[in-house]
Amino acid sequence: MARTEPTLNPPSRAEMRPLEPIPVFAPCTGIDTIKHVTDAFDVGWLGMGATTKEFEERIAAFLELENRYVVATNTGTSALHLALLVAGIGPGDEVITPSFNYVADHQAIHAAGAEVVMCDVRDDNRGIDVAKAEALISERTKAIVPLHFAGIPCDQAGVYELARKYKLRVIEDAMHGFGTRIEGKRIGSYGDIACFSFDPVKIVTSIDGGCVIVNDPGDVERLRHYRFLGVDRETAERYKNQRAWEYDVVSEGFRYHLTNILASVGVSQIKRVEEFIRSRVEVCRRYNAAFGSVAGLRIPESDFTDVSPFIYSLRVEGGKREALIEHMKARNVAAGIHFVPVHKHAYFADARRGDMGVTDRVVEESLTIPLHSNMRPDFVERTIEAILSFYR
Repeated sequence: MARTEPTLNPPSRAEMRPLEPIPVFAPCTGIDTIKHVTDAFDVGWLGMGATTKEFEERIAAFLELENRYVVATNTGTSALHLALLVAGIGPGDEVITPSFNYVADHQAIHAAGAEVVMCDVRDDNRGIDVAKAEALISERTKAIVPLHFAGIPCDQAGVYELARKYKLRVIEDAMHGFGTRIEGKRIGSYGDIACFSFDPVKIVTSIDGGCVIVNDPGDVERLRHYRFLGVDRETAERYKNQRAWEYDVVSEGFRYHLTNILASVGVSQIKRVEEFIRSRVEVCRRYNAAFGSVAGLRIPESDFTDVSPFIYSLRVEGGKREALIEHMKARNVAAGIHFVPVHKHAYFADARRGDMGVTDRVVEESLTIPLHSNMRPDFVERTIEAILSFYR
């Protein structure tokens, strides 16, 4: 029997009843977060302070850090910029990173004064293709910035082997992978430099925020100076909810610090991070079971063991993605696209890059569907039904 091609099916009469919209992202906040924020306001110290320090300490404890150090920042992009600076990246240097990512990495590389070199990704995990990255290395290459897309690890071992071979720094973009383990160890608990994001849609949010993880206490001091306008005593005093009235400016610097108020949101969230991750893994496994046998859909190549999933991203084959998005929209289920590849952006059009065959294909197929911490069961089932009904 000939297989029926999927079509944009009109909703049934039952489906035409008004339904609550299901967003792609939804923060998991509540009275506990409100209490943390009001307590922070009651302290009366709104800028960077003791709660910022507490958030850093809780990040370190969650990631199980030993002889590694956390410096919190106001955004993940700020974290990437400072990580590049502390790694010694500057004008004349080249940094290899995937085009398949949000543009924050590429802008951070430019902010450090270096040049972006864009690499293709692998088809299986949409992480950087190490063999293609090696082909892009020049005498000016100083670092590689891989992404752990959707919280699923890239070829991390291959990245570090390449870095050792060519004496490159590694700055892991772990913005999607807060809590993911590789061989039992959380990303960020080992290796070179790692950066995380706590923006409004991440598993743990501080409204906006990020952090850098480094090995060297000397790098911690440099990061703290960079983070607060190059001032030498601000961190030590502000961690006590005080400020230094006598100080020196010892380096270039930026307004990249995380305030007590935003850190209080982060503290409330990180106390629940294990709960959040468990709930997301359950939904991802439910999605895998629902979509794994559907012709024309490719599910992630993971059973989500040890994965902290930021997003759930399907591959929609056969040029059907836009029709599926419209079909879902008619049922009040949102969908997103990660990402517009950076080599397609006008500002980076002239950046050096290699073959982008896989990237160009996966960006036409990738579809992000709703995934929330403690996601409502009816939202999960409606999302599944919205997609399955397209293929009936």
